[in-house]
Amino acid sequence: MKKNNLVENGDFSKGMKGWRIKNGLGKFTTVPGKKELCFEIQEPGKDSWALQLCSNVSLKESESYIFAMKAKADAPRTLNVNIKKNAEKYLPYANGRILDLSTDWQDYYWKFTMKEADDAAALLSFDMGGNATGWNLKDVSLRIATEDDLGRSYRGRIQKNSGYFNAPNEPWELRFYTLEGKMRKILDKGKGGEGMRAYPRLDQSGVMVVKEVKE
Repeated sequence: MKKNNLVENGDFSKGMKGWRIKNGLGKFTTVPGKKELCFEIQEPGKDSWALQLCSNVSLKESESYIFAMKAKADAPRTLNVNIKKNAEKYLPYANGRILDLSTDWQDYYWKFTMKEADDAAALLSFDMGGNATGWNLKDVSLRIATEDDLGRSYRGRIQKNSGYFNAPNEPWELRFYTLEGKMRKILDKGKGGEGMRAYPRLDQSGVMVVKEVKE
């Protein structure tokens, strides 16, 4: 296990210690392997959050972190990973990632800065519902970024995340602008806190921007 790992039992050497299942809309069995977890999903539910693997991590305001993990699946599938406030109202601390898993082990990692107040029990969540394809997880880690880390890019191995955005906690609009900066139209909007949403597919050139708006 990596040194200074803020995730308890991130290598699963102690089975499920430090981990728990959240939400009961789906059912699955876990088969602990050699320092990894194997998920054999029986009832996935309809939504990604219907079946979750969770742990708690401690985050400090203004601190930068590196999150890393390895995963594979029985067949190609997606997996939602979030680090957020453990509360009913959605408050992300690190932009959620929708990972594309393959049948081979892949490394996933990204960097983020905690912009909210200290949280000693932030929720690390792997949302696997809505898909019955089994998958494996190992080497989960979260560590404080070093000076060397801050100068490096950690975006190269994270799926097609440019196709998704986290809805702000306040009312918002997804606006579409020309390349010259003129707004063409409002593509989507919400009251805030909707979580991960997909950008629409367009056949026009332009820029999509998520803006908080006043009601």
